[in-house]
Amino acid sequence: MKTLVWKMTEPPNFKNVPEKPGIYIISTVQEIDHAFEAKYVGQAENLRARANEHWSKNETNKKLRDHIAENYIMKFNYSEIASKDDRDGMEQYLFDKLNPTFNEKDPECEEIVKCTLPGVRRSKDQRQ
Repeated sequence: MKTLVWKMTEPPNFKNVPEKPGIYIISTVQEIDHAFEAKYVGQAENLRARANEHWSKNETNKKLRDHIAENYIMKFNYSEIASKDDRDGMEQYLFDKLNPTFNEKDPECEEIVKCTLPGVRRSKDQRQ
């Protein structure tokens, strides 16, 4: 896998998000220090379609749907990754590293891929 190139957009403007496979992180700005905290990690065959699904009223993840409805300042960070195996590995790595609070289950994969993370962090209560 080549070096990851992370890009960011502010929801709900996803017109510049490619219709290509990749991984993504949804993060929210914190009121106290204005840093962004990872809330959700995922992967998609079509990043733009998946981003639009998250910001639609059909979002099935209640925590994420409620958070979006409350109009928090959010970011959608994404990186194109063509290989399904690489996406699986990166999703697992990000899940383990960031411990996003809105993911409903641990992703399943066998291979861990190392990467440079975008400017997001775990919450204070998740760090140990």
